[in-house]
Amino acid sequence: MADLKMRVQSHVLKLLGDQLIGHDRLAVFELVKNSYDADAERVDVTLDLECDEPYISIKDDGCGMSMDDIESKWLEIGTDSKRGLKGKIPSKKFKRLPLGEKGVGRLAIQKLGDSVQLVTRIANAPELEFKIVWDDLIGGGKYLDQGLSISVKRNMVPKVFKTGGGTLLKITDLSRPEWSKREVRDLYRLITSLSNPINKIGSFDVELHLPGREEDIEDLPSAQDMLNAAIWSFDFAVSESGRFSWEYKFKPPAYKGLKHDGDANPADKLELVKVVDEDDDGKPPAIFLDPAMLAGIGPIKGKIYAYHRRTEILKESGSAKLITDWIRSQSGVRVYRDQVRVFNYGEPGDDWLGLNVRRINRPAGKLGTDSLIGYIDLNLAKSPGLKEKTNREGFDENDVYRNFQRVVLSVFDKFERLHGPHRKQIDKAIKGESKIIPVEEAFDALNEIAKKNNLESEIKPVVESLQSQLNSYRTVMLNSGMAGLNLSLAFHEMVHGVDTLTRQLEGNTSKTTLQQTIVHLRKLLDTFKPLLNKERARKTTIRELVARALDMNSGRFKRHDLVLSNHLSDGGVSFPVSGPLNLLMGAINNIIDNAIYWSRYQAQKEDKQGAVLIMTQWDSDKRSGSLAIIDNGPGFELPLDQLGTPFVSNRAEGMGLGLYYSRMVMESIDGSLVLCSADEIRDDFQIPDAYDGAAIIFQFKEEK
Repeated sequence: MADLKMRVQSHVLKLLGDQLIGHDRLAVFELVKNSYDADAERVDVTLDLECDEPYISIKDDGCGMSMDDIESKWLEIGTDSKRGLKGKIPSKKFKRLPLGEKGVGRLAIQKLGDSVQLVTRIANAPELEFKIVWDDLIGGGKYLDQGLSISVKRNMVPKVFKTGGGTLLKITDLSRPEWSKREVRDLYRLITSLSNPINKIGSFDVELHLPGREEDIEDLPSAQDMLNAAIWSFDFAVSESGRFSWEYKFKPPAYKGLKHDGDANPADKLELVKVVDEDDDGKPPAIFLDPAMLAGIGPIKGKIYAYHRRTEILKESGSAKLITDWIRSQSGVRVYRDQVRVFNYGEPGDDWLGLNVRRINRPAGKLGTDSLIGYIDLNLAKSPGLKEKTNREGFDENDVYRNFQRVVLSVFDKFERLHGPHRKQIDKAIKGESKIIPVEEAFDALNEIAKKNNLESEIKPVVESLQSQLNSYRTVMLNSGMAGLNLSLAFHEMVHGVDTLTRQLEGNTSKTTLQQTIVHLRKLLDTFKPLLNKERARKTTIRELVARALDMNSGRFKRHDLVLSNHLSDGGVSFPVSGPLNLLMGAINNIIDNAIYWSRYQAQKEDKQGAVLIMTQWDSDKRSGSLAIIDNGPGFELPLDQLGTPFVSNRAEGMGLGLYYSRMVMESIDGSLVLCSADEIRDDFQIPDAYDGAAIIFQFKEEK
């Protein structure tokens, strides 16, 4: 039996340097993070491509390195000097915790160039200098244990750091000696995004210098000017105890009577968006954030800016083109830890929260990454569960990360629900009074765009299928005596969806995104499909209908610890009802589902007993009956004229289709659905004071 040793060939250094970092800009980013760890107050990054020997340099005024630091830290690949308990000691001057953990960031230099000169000095100590030519170093031995070495010299008379300390890295023999204007601007964008402009580090400033290329960035606006042009803003903080504080502002330009508005809550609870298989363990899914979810994450705070991208609004906010170009390059949701950016969250094409997919699936009131800028701040010391990937492109996607992702997405969901009514105000100001555009015109426009983009063969069959489905619905409505049913809202939403598809075609959107939009349009049509397949009208009583609906939901009240008071089972008045039982059952079930959710919501939020009340009334003079379903939830928080609109909801990730469907069912039998607060009908129905939430009333007319 023989003991054999594993050996590592020296060319692995080259492989790591080239493949560890995604691109040149990220390599510069990694080297600047080292300056942060070195307690630097100022970092000067220079890209000089106009001199005889083009170079990139990073110079800081940090603590510098000793000979021992160079040997045991800088030249030791994979060093643990910043890992574990030892590495988490705060820095001497600014008490910073180190951002680097892997001990391999310096290999990023190879991504930039083949040669590097390093000059460093600790204050009041000799200046140290050495140079590495990577090809020569790697060629010095086949294996890493064969004495790859460098020569370090002492400059008794400092060449660079004549007073104080710091470190200079000068990289030559550049891998890419020519940079386009766009690449220079991308580097500038990244450098200026290193520190969070919302929660800026007062003692860490990074400047980019471009000798001979200054004009490449001279027309770029300041971040603050562009942030001031945002229509919406949302400040928030989630404490370790789970307390959710926020401030929302709506600041439209002076356009057709639009007015500033806002709201705030210093001690709210964060309503969680759902996740797949959340209640597989048999327990009711949590409505609000449990502080246990923040283990390994710590407190989270941030700010969201959102823009309305219609030209009419952008012109009133400033230069439409300037703002549009800036949003295009800066939009996304960035993550910072101790005010320093975690790459690559928020970069072009990155959608780590899945906002774009949500916007396609639920377009009304949702925001895509192309219309907002978000800054998320974490505390490095309190977020040990979020581990950065070795390639520096985000966190490892473990359970802690998934909790972090869900919490932040829940914050965005809250913001979207607050901003939705104000977005509708802007849309109304732009378009004037809402007019229903003939859906055929929208389809014609879509076909024209498809033809122009050589996508006619792919889009035309979809358009024909949707048109055919709509026409068949119209035919059934006329033949079944439902011509008066108010489906204009559905057709209006259909036009909105077709318009979205048209814009996506104009913007060369991916085929996957187009398919998701088409799926959304089909979902909208499917929402009122049951109305056209309704059973023949049957006679029953409201007592029988409610009993059947409650039988279907009986386990839910017990499971969620809710009190159900059904006055129909306690001698309450019943009355005859005639209509398609499948539709009526579906409508009542939708409203019971809403009542269960919102009573649970308020019970968890205020630590009180959730309750649902069912009452009836019969008006012998008008020969009409009413069924009221009342809860002790928060009541309606959206404007009443928006309730029952498809895809508008104040429920986390709500679709808004339940109320819409129920209203259409009642209209189809010549009844109505009334939405109001419990207080508005308290005297009429003799409602106990404990029920102070929403009331939804089904109004039935006696069959003639």
